[in-house]
Amino acid sequence: WSTGQDAVGNIKSELQLLVPGLKIFLDVDDLKDIGSLEEYIQHSQMILFFLSCGYFRSKNCLREIRSSLEQSKPIVLVQEADPAKGGATLQALRDECPEDLQPDIFEKGWAHTTYMRIEEFQRVSLKTIVEAVLLCSPNYVNQTSLPLCVPGEPESQPLAFAKDTMLWASPANAGAQVLAEEIATTFAGLTVSTAEAPGPATHMLLYLNEDSFSDERLAEQVKQARQDRL
Repeated sequence: WSTGQDAVGNIKSELQLLVPGLKIFLDVDDLKDIGSLEEYIQHSQMILFFLSCGYFRSKNCLREIRSSLEQSKPIVLVQEADPAKGGATLQALRDECPEDLQPDIFEKGWAHTTYMRIEEFQRVSLKTIVEAVLLCSPNYVNQTSLPLCVPGEPESQPLAFAKDTMLWASPANAGAQVLAEEIATTFAGLTVSTAEAPGPATHMLLYLNEDSFSDERLAEQVKQARQDRL
């Protein structure tokens, strides 16, 4: 299983920097006897499954998975995002997984995050992993979430717009309104317009996915917004 080794090595290094004293077992670094794999699982507090293409085709990875489930170990799922490094949709990765394992891995509500290589997004993934580990520890076992923060990140600072700002979410752009309203509830000084035209809006939100431009109106609206310097 070559597609995940560089990523899990990086995750291990970063976690040790974020949480000094955290002991992390990584098979390629620490496994001395492949016959003792299940014993290492037994002594672990939580197991991280790094999901990328080929993971469920690895004999030893399947050993780790089955042993983790048999021992009822808490699990955190980390999904590779980059297709060039084995990334795939969660459904495609599930399709690679043996059917008898799918419910216990994908339907139990385990903590799940997507692994990004851009530092700011990667930090979010690392926080999800750390939170999952801490919630399994005696000090936090009765809690469901933790307000974790990495020093210097945006969430550690109060953010607000310096002046009143209106964000236009075009009705022709499916999904834009929901995202705009979520942003508006987070940041003070932002209002949202969902009118047919931008009107007094200062910014336009363009929500992109494979169906974004299925409504022909949107392309013209984007062109006009650029001309109007929204």
